[in-house]
Amino acid sequence: MVYRIAVAESEEIQQRLTRLEERLTAIEHRLGIAPATPAPAPVVVAPPPPPPPPMPAPPIGGVRPKPATSMESLIGAHWLNRIGIAALLVGAAFFLKYAFENEWIGPAARVGIGLAAGAALLVWSDRFHLRGHRMFAHSLEVVAVGVLYLSLWAASETYSLIGNGAAFTGMVIVTAALVGLALRHESEFLAGLALTGGFLTPVLLSTGVNREVALFTYVALLDIAALVLVILYPWVRALAVAFFGTLFLWIGWFEAFYSASQRARTIGFITLFLLLFAAVPLFRRWEERGIAGAALLLVPFANAFVYFGEISSMVSDSSRLAKYAVALAAFFVVVAAALRLRGEEREDLTAVHIALALGFVTIAIPLQFHQLWITIGWLAEAAALLALSRTASGAAGTAFRALGAFALAAGVVRLLLIDRFHPLHPIWNMRALTYAIAVAVFSGVAVGSVRFRKLATAMLNLLALIGLTAEVSDIFRGSPITRAFAWSALWMIYGAALMVIGFRRGNAFLRWLALILLGLTIFKVFLYDLSELERVYRILSFIALGVLLLAISFAYQRKWIGAQRT
Repeated sequence: MVYRIAVAESEEIQQRLTRLEERLTAIEHRLGIAPATPAPAPVVVAPPPPPPPPMPAPPIGGVRPKPATSMESLIGAHWLNRIGIAALLVGAAFFLKYAFENEWIGPAARVGIGLAAGAALLVWSDRFHLRGHRMFAHSLEVVAVGVLYLSLWAASETYSLIGNGAAFTGMVIVTAALVGLALRHESEFLAGLALTGGFLTPVLLSTGVNREVALFTYVALLDIAALVLVILYPWVRALAVAFFGTLFLWIGWFEAFYSASQRARTIGFITLFLLLFAAVPLFRRWEERGIAGAALLLVPFANAFVYFGEISSMVSDSSRLAKYAVALAAFFVVVAAALRLRGEEREDLTAVHIALALGFVTIAIPLQFHQLWITIGWLAEAAALLALSRTASGAAGTAFRALGAFALAAGVVRLLLIDRFHPLHPIWNMRALTYAIAVAVFSGVAVGSVRFRKLATAMLNLLALIGLTAEVSDIFRGSPITRAFAWSALWMIYGAALMVIGFRRGNAFLRWLALILLGLTIFKVFLYDLSELERVYRILSFIALGVLLLAISFAYQRKWIGAQRT
């Protein structure tokens, strides 16, 4: 645009100079003045050529955006690729089957063809990797690995051409080659494929003989290899393959070969596996989100509870299991502290380990203790988890709230339905202490949570009333009539106190709780006290109830509600 304006202005100036020169020549001709030697025409300097259009800046990191994939390219590049490979494999399989049936190819040649074909496919796939055709290369690698593993398996198990040791060594070499390719091309797919093949090797070459040390040593080496890969690259999927591969091999071995005489050695191996997977968050800073991030949070939970489940299958003594649970709680506290000291940016990882520690404390309580202390322990843990949920954010805060709510619900259910108290003294006893702790926890929820304030307020008043009623029952246990009257008196006093607090705080919810309690008291007085109590207690019940109801009615008539803050 600037260039065009400059050209236009230059042409306009040239035209004006030409017209002025013509006018001067005409004037000189009329006056008879000889024209002077004409001055050379002004040289008009042409403006510089416009600069070339700027080249588009390369994308950050040197990676160009991927072109949109159309349905045509999806069919041509991907679907036809899969179908073509499948057709090729089916055709080759039919040809080999035909050749085998007609004895064209002997066992050694069959295995040799398989090994050669697998190796060739791996080399071919590497060339496609270098050209950027990752999807096609992955397809070839899957076929190559399958052919190599099956050829080695057939050489050992079907044709007995080589021993199990040689076949095992060959499969390890294939796995190592795949790991090398994964590192060379930075391919998580290849890493997962290599680990899958590695964990399948003992299954393919199983002899039905118990070789625990050899098996779990090999599994530990695979897990260490997976850990190294995860340290170098954030390959959470490869980590998941290693975890589930380890679990499945352990389950298979345990079902077939485990005996009590092997317990100490087996616990040592599974403890090693626990430590390997628990160390994953400590070796690198994790920034992954989405599915990979969620998997990273699930691995510690799976690792811890699978380990405890394995221990539980071997140790039946509850006291010993409680010690394992406490040790796990302490271990995960140490991991959480290490993450905190390192300055881990993902707070949810630290929170997950704290939640695990508290979870194992919850498990240890019923295993180590009995009756009342179980309820108290669960209530105390609920208080700790709910307090942590207020300081944590995001997924960690949600997890703490869910775990805290579960522990609190378990404690309340146990308190109301399972625990049986036989106090020797009123008020100062374990029942009063347990109810007081439960009321305190719900009071904290009512103060700190707007969302659950009404539910927590209702529960703390319900538990307080149940606990007080139980204490009154024990005080007057010698006289059923006196005890029934004491219940009515307690409920009326408690309802009146709730109503006063509701008026003073302008809290309609507390007033409704008071009205519900007073309604229950009215039913009791008219349906039970009227017929069962002695004359003096009956008179006192009705007079007290009447005075209380009149006082509340007067308060409502004076509209004290409106005078208070809402």
